Amino acid sequence: MSTRATDADSLDTRPGTASVAVAVAAGLVTVLVSATTLLAGAVGLCGLVVVSFGVRRGSRLLHRIGSAGLFGAVLLAGVAGTDPVPMLVAAGAAVVAWDAGEHGIGLGRQLGHAAVSTRAQLAHVGVTVAVGSVVAVVGYVVYDAASTGQPTTAIALLLGAALLFTYALDR
Repeated sequence: MSTRATDADSLDTRPGTASVAVAVAAGLVTVLVSATTLLAGAVGLCGLVVVSFGVRRGSRLLHRIGSAGLFGAVLLAGVAGTDPVPMLVAAGAAVVAWDAGEHGIGLGRQLGHAAVSTRAQLAHVGVTVAVGSVVAVVGYVVYDAASTGQPTTAIALLLGAALLFTYALDR
């Protein structure tokens, strides 16, 4: 029985390599797209480094702090007047980096570092990218409708999107 206790104590709960790679790749996209100002680039780069360490070590705290840095870079670039399409891409990539890291840390804690979880991670990220793409398209359509001077259309589109997402979440 002492062998089981030793095996359980020696479980390496760090996320797998795929989880780290996906989170870092998505974070890098965020940094590259949102680095329209020096400040946004610096905040994004710091966030990317912290996300990388957080996911690699399996630390939710570090990962969330790094993710906040990535989102901060997107906000700073948006405040600087960056066009909406790159901002939607950067925000979507930041969400993917955050979600991939959170999911990877969870998989690491449940299955361990040695488990083969690449398919599970990639499937999860694929769904996140699909949902993020739909949200980005809806966001851009609402932005475009509002910028053409038709606020009623923008409000109707937002209401319709909210109802659709509520219906989808209820399923």
